Amino acid sequence: MTVAERASRFELPDIYVVLCGFILVVAALTWIVPAGSYERTVLPNGRESVVAGSYHVMEPTPVGFMDIVTAIPVGLSDASSVVFLTLLVGGSVGVLRRTGVIDLGIRRLMTLMRDRIELLIPALMGIFGLIAAFIGTPELGIAYLPIVLPLMLRLGYDSVTAVGMVLLSSTLGYAFGITAPATIGIGHMLAELPMFSGAWYRALFFLVIQLFSIAFVMRYARRVHAHPESGLNADVDEALRTELAAEGEKAETFTERQSFAALAALIMFVAIVVAILRLGLGFNEISGLFVAMAVVTSVVAGHAINDICSNFNSAFKEMLVGALIVGVARGVSVIMFEGNILDTFVFHIASLVDALPEAFTAVGILLTQTVFNFLVPSGSGQCLITLPILIPMADLVGLTRQVVVLATHWGDGITNILFPTSGYFVATLAIGRVSFTTWLKFYWPFFWIVLGTAIIGVVIAQSIALGPF
Repeated sequence: MTVAERASRFELPDIYVVLCGFILVVAALTWIVPAGSYERTVLPNGRESVVAGSYHVMEPTPVGFMDIVTAIPVGLSDASSVVFLTLLVGGSVGVLRRTGVIDLGIRRLMTLMRDRIELLIPALMGIFGLIAAFIGTPELGIAYLPIVLPLMLRLGYDSVTAVGMVLLSSTLGYAFGITAPATIGIGHMLAELPMFSGAWYRALFFLVIQLFSIAFVMRYARRVHAHPESGLNADVDEALRTELAAEGEKAETFTERQSFAALAALIMFVAIVVAILRLGLGFNEISGLFVAMAVVTSVVAGHAINDICSNFNSAFKEMLVGALIVGVARGVSVIMFEGNILDTFVFHIASLVDALPEAFTAVGILLTQTVFNFLVPSGSGQCLITLPILIPMADLVGLTRQVVVLATHWGDGITNILFPTSGYFVATLAIGRVSFTTWLKFYWPFFWIVLGTAIIGVVIAQSIALGPF
């Protein structure tokens, strides 16, 4: 067999294989890396935070066979809110699709914007980005994608365009967020800063990144629209278009009840978004409201109760892979906690930053947080683990606490759609039928633009001593 033939037959591993490989590697590290731990203290809001200067070496606690085989079930349990968000929200949107209201909405939108189709991409990305910037929930991309994907395919774009629109706008909107409570809010509480102070600076860079993201997606979308065969996911998209065409043939005409159902779905969706913004709803509330929206819309559309149940079953099957992947990704963190090596990594990362020249401290924090995000793909979790260590260190070198929180937040966010240990990220890829390697081909060049912008941002923030302190 020639080299060319072997290359043509080579298949990149499935995301399950990649994640299970990470679990095994981390399990092996628990036998090599010294175990250690920081002391924890309970904050007024009930969350645990590490105590700076309390790191101590422990007796080795390498994981065994049972720890490895239970990592995924424990991961599913620990990440249950995101697992069920994926399953219930994605499934509910699938039920809506089966009522015909999404197809109806897409066709009317296409008619309405017949001469301005390209404006849909920046308009939708802007909306998704703003929602994430203020409430800090990039996981809502799981709800957006089942609507955006058929829309983009019908307009002549591809699945990578749809996934890129959703992930870049919502995740980078969160990463460069303005008032994201789970990261900026917790960070300001730990740093004893006025809540959401420095918003003007974050808003400025949010705008810059959103414009860069829109331009990047638009550039790719125009290329694919002109030359569909150049798409990064062309083979999969052909099958998706066939499925959409079959669904479209079933719904060439729409009934009056479907029109009322579409109106009801639109009103309820807007109400859910407003409730999230005003009331700060959690994942459980969001999941429940989406299920209620799907049921009410189906009833208004004239579906029998047994048909609604059948539609839920079919929709859940489509979301199952995306939901399960969340738990598999969380299994990596589970092994690190079981082996007590997470705090060891934190200690050495903090020591590395402490050893940097003062001029590079802020950039060092940003870069180390991007790497640490692989180990703990949770913004609030990272803040609670690293900020109590970084803040006293920053006080000693004259770095403002606002800059520390900024660098920590940005460092966490920009790799949420790079590392496969991020549950909602791999779930979104699975829903869009875009492989991890295909996504890397798309995002990798843009990642360096995002990282470069973030570095410039923290350097400027450090030079102007962004405060108030």
